[in-house]
Amino acid sequence: MVAVSSNYKSTVDEVIKNRYLQLFSETLGIISYLEQLYTSNDIEQAIMEIQNIFLSEPGAHLNKCKPHLAQFLAGLVHVEISESDDDAKSCAVWELYHLLLKEQHWALIHLAITAFGYFASKTRCNKLWRFVPQDAALSYDIVSGLESNQETFMVEFGKFLKKEKALLTVAPSPKQLELLGREGLVLKQMVQKVSAITEEKDRCDKMEVDRKNQSNKKRKLPDGISRGVELLKSGLKIIGDGLSQWQLNHFDTAEHVKYLTQFSQLENVITHFEELTGSGEVCSSSMQNNS
Repeated sequence: MVAVSSNYKSTVDEVIKNRYLQLFSETLGIISYLEQLYTSNDIEQAIMEIQNIFLSEPGAHLNKCKPHLAQFLAGLVHVEISESDDDAKSCAVWELYHLLLKEQHWALIHLAITAFGYFASKTRCNKLWRFVPQDAALSYDIVSGLESNQETFMVEFGKFLKKEKALLTVAPSPKQLELLGREGLVLKQMVQKVSAITEEKDRCDKMEVDRKNQSNKKRKLPDGISRGVELLKSGLKIIGDGLSQWQLNHFDTAEHVKYLTQFSQLENVITHFEELTGSGEVCSSSMQNNS
């Protein structure tokens, strides 16, 4: 736990940081099942590291860890806790319970109260009020929801413990099922909304990539054009060879000069046309220098 916490705080990369956060959460859950770890000499350092992360990080960022935090806090009944304000470990435990008992989501409230109920029923601490913040979720007046005090918390906490004790079966009540149904519907809508946004983003990203690829990629010309350019080059070479033969036979007349001029212009046109096709080849002729 100490090593994972240290690596989590020192890591900048978000992907690796999320991996360490998953390890951090799972390690909290593992410790909660192993009583002997709570009596380890290193438990105090682990508690301090846990408190440091939960108080230094944004609340929403660590919501996924809070169910395992509740399990971990319930297991603190196995830890010797001083009730002195000067004890750093005790102050850290109080702050962690304060953090959890302030949660207002119904599921986290249930986990927090269940953990605190287990702890309260087994701990040797006498000043349980130290574990409860004044703005705990169950401290607020049920009617207005505006005023809070610890007496309200203890009353609601007592009601909760009585209900838990009275439950002889794990079968949920109709009211619980109705509440779960509403929460499930909200979660389903959120998942559908996130999925739709993700799909739309992926579609837009794909369109953008395709658009860039199309703009960066030259269109492939029909085979007929490429074939025609090759034929023009072949014809140009034959004409050039003929004109060279003409010059070798000393028929250097005005008419020969006229042919050379026309040939040079034709060669330039075909060279330019070939460049347009993107072949990268430039027409050459043995008559280039002569022209």
